[in-house]
Amino acid sequence: MDFLVDFSTPLGEIKPVNGVCNGPSKFTAKYFKKAHIPFARLHDMRTHFYHCCDIPSIFRDFDADENDPANYDFTLSDYYIEKIRECGTDIIYRLGSSMEQGDFRFHNQPPKDYAKWARICEHVIRHYNEGWANGHHWNIQYFEIWNEPDTCNPNREMDGQWTGTPEEFGEFLSVAATHLKKCFPDRYIGSYPSCNILTPEREAFFRTVFSILQKNNVHIDFCPWHCYGDDPNRTKRYIAKFRSLLDEYGYHDTVQLCTEWNYFWLRPGVWSEFELDGGEYLFEEMFKTASSEVGASFSFAQMITFQQSEVKLATMHRADALSVYCTMFNIYGVPQKQFSAFYAYDALREEKTEVAVTSLGNTDGVYTMAAGTADSACIGIAQYRGTWKSYDLDVRGLDENATYIVERYLTDDKRNYERISIEEGKPSALSFRQYLKGNSVFVMKIRKKS
Repeated sequence: MDFLVDFSTPLGEIKPVNGVCNGPSKFTAKYFKKAHIPFARLHDMRTHFYHCCDIPSIFRDFDADENDPANYDFTLSDYYIEKIRECGTDIIYRLGSSMEQGDFRFHNQPPKDYAKWARICEHVIRHYNEGWANGHHWNIQYFEIWNEPDTCNPNREMDGQWTGTPEEFGEFLSVAATHLKKCFPDRYIGSYPSCNILTPEREAFFRTVFSILQKNNVHIDFCPWHCYGDDPNRTKRYIAKFRSLLDEYGYHDTVQLCTEWNYFWLRPGVWSEFELDGGEYLFEEMFKTASSEVGASFSFAQMITFQQSEVKLATMHRADALSVYCTMFNIYGVPQKQFSAFYAYDALREEKTEVAVTSLGNTDGVYTMAAGTADSACIGIAQYRGTWKSYDLDVRGLDENATYIVERYLTDDKRNYERISIEEGKPSALSFRQYLKGNSVFVMKIRKKS
């Protein structure tokens, strides 16, 4: 036996770690609905409404009166968010600006008046939750202040998000977070969306910022961070590092969100390789790999890792099909194999409660999760980098006298979340064995026959 699955041992609620960054296109909305995408984070919008939810896109003249509704333009942001909500998807509203790349920068500098910037954001929130300026009552819960202030570009003027110092960001965040939490005590106000906490210069940035927050007694509901890579075990290091740092500065109750993640090669010097002659072919290869069964199995493993950690919520970057960084859909809106990981996790989340799974042997590179009860259950396996073999499951907690219908779904090099079998019988007569190649996504749905 490789895994013991016990449906009589509940562990807790299955969390919404299958969110995405940004909303659907005309062609992808139906897939959002089918996969029950729980959250969309608004950042780096690459739709026909480019960056429409950014603060400078809504309030274009920073010197204007922030209390006058006439100085705000919510036309495109209203439309964009409404289309997301039509899919049954909730919002994480990133307050700030999208990443600026290339040769020009427009909104990467610290606001010239921190308090006014906070008041502008206050009015944006009131528009979407309290009806201000012909607005809405959409009950958006999560508001994330800024994005990746710690990219640490040596050329500070060309930093994609924050040209200021860590000290300046600490003071800015102190003003903004305090004001918004005072205005909206029942909403989640969070920040410090770090791009890579495992590097020394970014850890130093974090320490400077949080020492200022600690000194100013600033409340932070959640700490979001970003994690690109090809190893879910590295993600565990991120989680442990952030918990250690947050606790060190007294933020024991601040929860963790991962608001950007995706498959990305981590070998040393890979960015330098992209800059070489012909680097575009390497870039293409990496993103095609992310879209394939490799990216699918990694993504499912990553979501299982989040679920089995303290991370409360996660959003994969990204789901708008007009960006090269969108690997779950192609530019035409066709779902790629990577998107099957979202179907797989949704099958587990539909069962609501995670149950105990125990590894009984050498299962390195294989990530397993189960959910449900004796009436309706699901088992998911991300065979990312494990041994190619038949995996045996010791399944307990089912009704031995009942008849069950068992469906199996598989994504691998030849299939894209296809149902490969359906059988029925009593638990003692059913097979809970499945051969899995590397880079496979496997789901077993188990339903008691009425």
